[in-house]
Amino acid sequence: DRIALDKAVSQLPPGYRAVFVLHDVEGHEHEEVARLLGCSVGTSKSQLHKARMKLRMLLTTGKKSRRRVVRAARIA
Repeated sequence: DRIALDKAVSQLPPGYRAVFVLHDVEGHEHEEVARLLGCSVGTSKSQLHKARMKLRMLLTTGKKSRRRVVRAARIA
C-alpha cells in the first residue's frame, strides 16, 4: 500500500532515493536524471536498479513477517 511504499522509499540511501523519485515517480528519462544529479547515465540506471531491489526487499520482508504472525495466531 501507499504508506508502506512511502516508508520504504524514505529508508533508501539518498542517491538511490533521488534517482527513484526522479525516474519512477516524476517520470524523467535516465539522461535527464543524470543531468539533474550530475552523474552518468550508467550510474542513474545502476542506482535505480539497486533502489528497486532494496524496495522489493523492504516491502516483501514486511509481508513475510506479517504472514508469520497471522499464521502463528491461527495455530495458537
